[in-house]
Amino acid sequence: MMLRTVPMILLPALVACGVEQRQPSVLLISIDMLRADHLSCYGYERNTTPTIDALAAEGVRFARHISSAPWTLPAHAAMFSSLPDSVHGCVDGTDNALPEGIVTLAERFQTAGYGTGGFFAGPYLHPAFGLGQGFDEYRFCVPDLAASMDGQSVGEWAGDPAAHRRSHHGVTNPGVVDAASAWLQEHGQEPFFLFVHLWDAHFDFVPPNPFDARFSDPGYEGFVDGREFFFDQRINRTMEKKDLHQLVALYDGEIMWCDAHVKRMLDLLDDLDLADDTIVAVTSDHGTEFFDHGGKGHRRTLYGEAIDIPLVIRAPGQLPAGVVVEDLSRMVDLGPTLMELSGLPPSNRFVGVSLAPLAKGEGGAPRAALSELLADQNRMRSVISGSGKLVWNEVTGDTVWFDLDRDQEERNPQRDLSQGLGPELLRALQAELRTIQLVSEQHQYPHQPIELPPALDQAIRASGYGGGEK
Repeated sequence: MMLRTVPMILLPALVACGVEQRQPSVLLISIDMLRADHLSCYGYERNTTPTIDALAAEGVRFARHISSAPWTLPAHAAMFSSLPDSVHGCVDGTDNALPEGIVTLAERFQTAGYGTGGFFAGPYLHPAFGLGQGFDEYRFCVPDLAASMDGQSVGEWAGDPAAHRRSHHGVTNPGVVDAASAWLQEHGQEPFFLFVHLWDAHFDFVPPNPFDARFSDPGYEGFVDGREFFFDQRINRTMEKKDLHQLVALYDGEIMWCDAHVKRMLDLLDDLDLADDTIVAVTSDHGTEFFDHGGKGHRRTLYGEAIDIPLVIRAPGQLPAGVVVEDLSRMVDLGPTLMELSGLPPSNRFVGVSLAPLAKGEGGAPRAALSELLADQNRMRSVISGSGKLVWNEVTGDTVWFDLDRDQEERNPQRDLSQGLGPELLRALQAELRTIQLVSEQHQYPHQPIELPPALDQAIRASGYGGGEK
């Protein structure tokens, strides 16, 4: 069956004429902490993602997809709002949430008559932070933690360091996919927007058997077991190569474990005869550092390992198969793309734009890609334009740029802004800052306060979130 993009308001007339049409549904899968260069379809040497690779062969892979932020909360807020972090304001996870005045992607689909479901396992996707707007059902799929939160305010559970720590230690993919699958079986016969968040690629790196041994050295006898990545002081930039290789091998095993759960969702679409009528997008919120530039984790820098993420979209009958888009694409562009492919009207409240023309070969190189880090006393912004990247640290005043054609790994920062790509990148940054100012003034989005106890900051820091990690 060919997927058709017919606006919902036209469906009654078409049905009256005896024409069977189905509004396309959407399955959006976000794999937490998945850096693009660890997917085999992005050129990684290990076969980590056979399912996503096959999906890319049936759809479009965006080779230079850039996150809005190097950590979960603002990145998903940008994914859902199609607004830069400075505009949506959900940037630090302590005293603000996505404002109610922002109309989210789920709300757009809900208004169009779609059933909307969201299933997640990461604490920073909790509805307390405003990300549940527009979902008919939005569920935290970690049974022990969810049960402990029943009847409690967010302040009570957010102040519990053990709750956050357990969210890292547990195996959560099966519970998320089980809940999403049950919802899909109940609601899949009508147009739906289904969001699935897979958390297990986030540390700790303890993939279940056989994924734990898939890439590991069978003779390894060192201390690395994938646990306490952020807290174990032995995991540092001077650790032996064999230990670092084991750490990365376990991360890659987690990626393959997540890929297997993407397969579960795609197989269910096939079993329910929904695959031809469902747009599937697989992406991430951010990457992570394995001492690429000396550090570990994320929420610390705007290097490529933290903000270069995958995006694969399959839209049968609309997008070509096996296409790779080399032009820049951005986190904020995902929502408008899914809306256009679904036949929903565009929104003038989005900063992002649809990537469908690029995927079809009908558009040229688009705008620059802005990323921001505005948590933990940081005020850093990067902009990528063409083959250049500029990073501006507003706190220290340090501004550097990179020629990504010659320095893809960002090893040689250039500080002379009057030479080479410097002037072009400065203009690109200034244009992005003007966009932030204009959109903020036009819509006057206030930051939405949330009531969390003072102990939350300590709890989050104790669990590896605040002060530089998530």
